[in-house]
Amino acid sequence: MWTVVNLVNRFCTKYDFFVITRNYDGRDDKKPYSDIRTGEWNDIGNAKVLYLSDKMMNEAALIGAALETAPHAVFLNAFFATPSILYLFARWKGKNKDIPVILAPCGNLSTEAIDLKPLKKRVFLKLSGYMGLHQDIFWKASSELEKKEIQNAIGFHADVKIAPDLPPRDILPDFSLEQKPNKHSAELNLSYVSRVVKKKNLHFLLTALSTIKDRNITLDIIGLQEEQPYWQKCLAIIRTLPTNIKVNAHGGVTYDEALEHLVNSHFFVLPTLNENFGYVFIEALAAGCPLIISDRTMWNDLQKNGTGWNLSLDSVEPWVDVIKKCCDMKEEEYIQMSRNARKYAVDWLSDPSVEAATAKILEEVIGS
Repeated sequence: MWTVVNLVNRFCTKYDFFVITRNYDGRDDKKPYSDIRTGEWNDIGNAKVLYLSDKMMNEAALIGAALETAPHAVFLNAFFATPSILYLFARWKGKNKDIPVILAPCGNLSTEAIDLKPLKKRVFLKLSGYMGLHQDIFWKASSELEKKEIQNAIGFHADVKIAPDLPPRDILPDFSLEQKPNKHSAELNLSYVSRVVKKKNLHFLLTALSTIKDRNITLDIIGLQEEQPYWQKCLAIIRTLPTNIKVNAHGGVTYDEALEHLVNSHFFVLPTLNENFGYVFIEALAAGCPLIISDRTMWNDLQKNGTGWNLSLDSVEPWVDVIKKCCDMKEEEYIQMSRNARKYAVDWLSDPSVEAATAKILEEVIGS
């Protein structure tokens, strides 16, 4: 996860980082990594990393690693992640109770996220609240929006600190506007770069595109198709699209390949139901891609900055109107928007307050 990579890289001169994670990429690719030692500490970049198989991932392994490394703080990533739950259960039993814990929910506590598989999640929330599983921990929110989500789910007693998820110090440092494709009237290249899951709301975008019959639009879908029933729903819409709408599904690609797709696109589009941060937004802006996204993210100043649109999901009509506007946009206007997008990203990435917010949290928690 980039939030972990960037945390380590930005603070490795001040803190030692010991990362515990699984020994494979994700639920769609469980083949163990071939170039690491499972069950042992590996020197990876600026951290020591302990890769565990599913069988090894248990309370004893996590507490044992904590006893071995004697950390000043434990940072748990994602509220519903198995390692987070295992460690908190062990702590609830009295193990490592004196080590401060920071929990970053990673968007797991938004209403939209909870409503995906809601029964299991709501039962866990109720049970964990009754047990006091999250008592006396620190919460790390990436925005004011996520702080409210945490308080709504956990209670207003939660000690929530806000710091944006840390991006790399620069993205596409050699980028130039000359790399962007020419913008011809009535033509448009869109990129959707995200997992294909219900939360990202791809079918909503496809429904909007299905109503446009007089402009040539290419949509590149870049991301793993993690929920196959949902992908089949999207495919059914794709098959009915008019011939002027071309859709390319690329599946999962590398980070560099995703950035290349963004550079070669006019606009980035994502009608997400909710995002606590969204690295891909700053990546798209850095690639000179103005954004067409929902109004359910922290990036809600796009129109004011001339870097895109935040649109309601109440109806597809505003999306259709904006996409048509982008299709009809002339080269000169588009280049200005692309320039605005790139400048916004460069300025945001270089803002010292972004790193300072995380530094303050780490200092406060360790000092506690």
